[in-house]
Amino acid sequence: MRTVADLKAHADSALFAGRYTDALAAYTRIVEVQPDNLDARLRVGDALMALGELQRAAVVYTSLSRHAALSGYPLRALLALKIVSTLEPKLGVLLHDIASLYARDSTRLGRSVRRAPPDATQLLTATPGAAVRSAAEWPAHAQALAANYESAGLVYPDKLMPIPLLSLLPAEEFAGVLSALRLVRTRPDTIILREGEPGRSFFVLARGSVEVTTTRDGETKSLAKLHESAIFGEMALLSAGPRAATVTARTDCDLLEFDSAALSNASSTLAHLAAALTTFAQERLLSNVVSTSPIFRPLDPRQREDLMRRFVGENLDPGAVVIREGEAGQGLYVVLRGEVTVSRGQGAQAAELARLGPGEMFGEIALITREPTTASVRASERGAAVLFLSRDYFDRLMQAVPELHAYLQRLSEDRLMDLRLHAVPDEPQVVDDEIEVEVLL
Repeated sequence: MRTVADLKAHADSALFAGRYTDALAAYTRIVEVQPDNLDARLRVGDALMALGELQRAAVVYTSLSRHAALSGYPLRALLALKIVSTLEPKLGVLLHDIASLYARDSTRLGRSVRRAPPDATQLLTATPGAAVRSAAEWPAHAQALAANYESAGLVYPDKLMPIPLLSLLPAEEFAGVLSALRLVRTRPDTIILREGEPGRSFFVLARGSVEVTTTRDGETKSLAKLHESAIFGEMALLSAGPRAATVTARTDCDLLEFDSAALSNASSTLAHLAAALTTFAQERLLSNVVSTSPIFRPLDPRQREDLMRRFVGENLDPGAVVIREGEAGQGLYVVLRGEVTVSRGQGAQAAELARLGPGEMFGEIALITREPTTASVRASERGAAVLFLSRDYFDRLMQAVPELHAYLQRLSEDRLMDLRLHAVPDEPQVVDDEIEVEVLL
């Protein structure tokens, strides 16, 4: 073993194979070489717990939680506290200390830079004073080293970066949510979410990496690789629909799971979570739409950021009419969650043209053509939520970016052609035994 990465691989293999003393010795060695390696300190606690050294493990986890929170690694801190709370429930009160640092009303939140993780390619060298220890000696030595941060060189910044989603909550609800969430620890290649299954929870990735894939026509396609601080699974939870993709652990991962049933039963203080989750999902959905849709490609980064701030959210009751055919267009819409149906015609002559889901847009044709809307749009039977951009801002944007105007002009022409092809003709009229048929060109 020449590098820290080699030693870690050896330690992980020993831990997963049940050779806990070997694992403890290897993780402790990493802490000796890299005192600022928080993951190695966490694994020392894991190995101690596996050996039945619960009190020593609790000391390591508690120290890690405090120092990780202060140095800008709150997910490591939460992970350690969730583990230690299973050993000593009274220590759960420490969640309130993290809430005071990272909740919405904390004065410590702001732009910050935290120290980069230690280099896994660092070469291993002999440690002065290192001694061969018996199995019985390792627990005490490992605890003493992993709980001591005097030599770690951790830097405690004045400002702390917010935790995605969680820092949108006020302090009193932040701690309540953390108490209700569940810790999930997985091995490599474990499927965390499976495409098509019901979505009853979402996850924050506290440690490790996962891959997001989808299967279409028998072919599996990789959509993204996610790392620490990533949130996933929230869209299926918000829309009450099936999972749109499969998420698989590529390394051993630690995740914080927010289960809808557990959260709803936990406490009345969780009122802001749904709003915070919706806000987070709205921002991420808009960011994805604005950054990936060809419609917004002509915009520079500043214009895209300004555009995202102009959208407002609106919850729709089941069957609510968003756009009524023949009326003036009011603005541009993006589906946030749920589904809307697009139809043309009235009564028995009405024909459904399309169903639109999260990320899809509608309403642009009337804005481009300056003519009455060409179809009606309604929320599905389960309701929906949309994001709305007013006509006034849309017009200013079109004037400022001619390329955007040209693209939307072409798009509206294509959609108008689709509408003509799906149009519902009037009742045919019989004249002299011949049928007159309206031909739409």
